[in-house]
Amino acid sequence: MMRALVMAALLAALAGPAAAQVERLPQRSRAERQVEDSNRAIARQQQLLRDNQQTQFEVNQLRGEIRRSQQFPPMTGPGPTGCAPGSLC
Repeated sequence: MMRALVMAALLAALAGPAAAQVERLPQRSRAERQVEDSNRAIARQQQLLRDNQQTQFEVNQLRGEIRRSQQFPPMTGPGPTGCAPGSLC
């Protein structure tokens, strides 16, 4: 029991200065807040740009696939000789 009280007192003594130190930190200036806000806005814009670029890339990929499928339709059904592809005629 005594050991627990000593430990609690020791922890309280160590935590006291640390808590007081945090309270005394200076607040950020208006200029610092504006810089941080600007940095966050730039980061958001960059993320939106990356998302838009990825979307455009995927759209272009799909357009290319559609164009290729229209230029070279799949070979299904009977061939020119009347035989189905892969059959022995």
